[in-house]
Amino acid sequence: MKNETHDYEALGFKAGIEIHAQLSSEKKLFCHCPAVLTQDEPQSIVQRKFRPVLGEMGVYDPALLVEFKKGHTIFYEVFESICTYELDETPPFQINDEALYSCIKLAKMMNCTIVEETSVCRKNYLDGSVPCGFQRTALVGYNGHINIKIAPSVIDEIQLPITWIYIEEDAARKDNERTKGNQIYFKLDRLGIPLIEIVTHHNLSSPTEVVSAARTLGMLIKSSGIARKGLGTLRQDLNVSIKEGNRVELKGIQLLQLIPRAINIEIQRQKGLVAIKKELQKRGIHPKDIPLRILDVSDHFSNSSSKLIQSAFKSKDMVFLFPVVGFKGLLGRELQPNKHFGTELSDRVKSFTSLKGIIHSDEDLKEYNFSDTEILTLSSSLEKDCAFVIAIGKDVEARRALSFVHERILSTFDGVPQETRHVNTEGISTFTRDLHGRSRLYPDTDLPPITIDPGRVKIIEKTLPVPFWKRIQRLNKKYSISTDIAEGLVYEDNADIFEELILKGAPSKLVVTTMTQTLTAISRGGVNIDNITNNHLIKIFEALAANKFSKEAIPEILTYLGEHPTKSFDKIVSEFGGGMSEEELDQVITDILITSRNLVKERGMNAFSPLMGLVMKKARGKIDGKIVSDLLQKRLKEKVLR
Repeated sequence: MKNETHDYEALGFKAGIEIHAQLSSEKKLFCHCPAVLTQDEPQSIVQRKFRPVLGEMGVYDPALLVEFKKGHTIFYEVFESICTYELDETPPFQINDEALYSCIKLAKMMNCTIVEETSVCRKNYLDGSVPCGFQRTALVGYNGHINIKIAPSVIDEIQLPITWIYIEEDAARKDNERTKGNQIYFKLDRLGIPLIEIVTHHNLSSPTEVVSAARTLGMLIKSSGIARKGLGTLRQDLNVSIKEGNRVELKGIQLLQLIPRAINIEIQRQKGLVAIKKELQKRGIHPKDIPLRILDVSDHFSNSSSKLIQSAFKSKDMVFLFPVVGFKGLLGRELQPNKHFGTELSDRVKSFTSLKGIIHSDEDLKEYNFSDTEILTLSSSLEKDCAFVIAIGKDVEARRALSFVHERILSTFDGVPQETRHVNTEGISTFTRDLHGRSRLYPDTDLPPITIDPGRVKIIEKTLPVPFWKRIQRLNKKYSISTDIAEGLVYEDNADIFEELILKGAPSKLVVTTMTQTLTAISRGGVNIDNITNNHLIKIFEALAANKFSKEAIPEILTYLGEHPTKSFDKIVSEFGGGMSEEELDQVITDILITSRNLVKERGMNAFSPLMGLVMKKARGKIDGKIVSDLLQKRLKEKVLR
């Protein structure tokens, strides 16, 4: 399958975005614990099981029932940095006031109407990511908008409505190293960190518009100065659909460049599912024609030479078959690159049971080393156009797996099921869970309503930062830097310190290089650049102006600051710099020319490069490299011409 584009207008393609961004508050949203992650080993581990509860309207959310069927056992890793609130053993504190009004600031930056009073609500989750079984969330703003600039060849600008703005607590983070099968482990350190959730209207009509909207929202959040930086602090989900399909939530898209491919593959998947639905209608097949019939075919394979079957029987597993009337040839329909409709059935089984997958009749069954006789006997015992699905496992678990296959088969008659899917780095998605509905949301009885102070809102309105696009234009014009560099400074919230350094007389080109290249490079090398403060940068350029070290020492000093944030800056400067006068440099060069006189005699001016290396071993970080180069060339020339 090719990753092709589509006629988005003809397909009725629509998309919206949901963004979750962590706010940079010191404390968590509903307790006084520090809002930080830890690398420590857990002090203890707590085990929990979950069950669904009725929503406010007295009904169960269907997605919660599906999660319950998975039968997971949850384990929570407890750390010194958390309290009993995260373990659901203490009621919540009053909402973090700092985080609440930071959220209001972002909402006003998106032209939202702020609610006069908000109530904290509970949003039920049964995946184990929240120990109490629900996430606390509160509506802050609604009915806003932002302007999105699109590629000039399409349209200059569109307006993206912002439907809702919420403040909520982040969930626990999954520990993939400890998680095995139905035993799921979560770290509790992230639970409770304040989040802003931004929900846009679903009026984006092409991948280009989606990318532009995601970029603009990301820039707006990052440039606000109140959001955290770093991997995992900002997460974006897409809600996409086509006219004949359904709303599907795509999660896990970290890179903007992955968005078009993920969307195009999802459109292809939905088109394929719609085509299967129409083919079933053409064949005259209805849900009533496909009852859940599970046949024990273990005896059929009693003398099988298949290693898979032999291994299963050694483990006392059984082989069960589910005949799917009218589906012959449909289970092998490709929906995504190298993923067929049968793969969707397998994904459900792997999500809900301990089985590793299924076998279906549209596969090449010889890959499992089934004999021609075994394949022929299975096929001939079924009705015409009948497909089949095989599950291998313990009696109860295998039958349970085929019941989930049956449920997914029946949903095929409706076309595209509403569900949440995780997108991998190739843009290909896998089923995660059914989409939640409003039946899981209800008011929190542990917390009173919160009145929003109109006076504080007015102050926020008067002190909103200059829109990031205006800052980019001004930086671009005033300092003659490229738009890309200006965007980088604003996006990383470095525009203010950039201008302050320039006003203090720092070389603009060196400041740009330091902030857009050097910091990025050492960050990729594993250095925590969050430890490098604006005050550190000011001191670095002041010390550079005082000739305490050369510009070549800046990467080393920044690296050391990132790794040792509490160490005295003066000690770091003396260690990596110390300064060197031109007179001292001249003496170093003279000494090296004397000890290297044979090299100079043999190679003349061609000895410059190795000599430069020797001089820089003593001068690096102490004096500008150009001064070293110029003086060495001068002294070497004098020696050669004697």
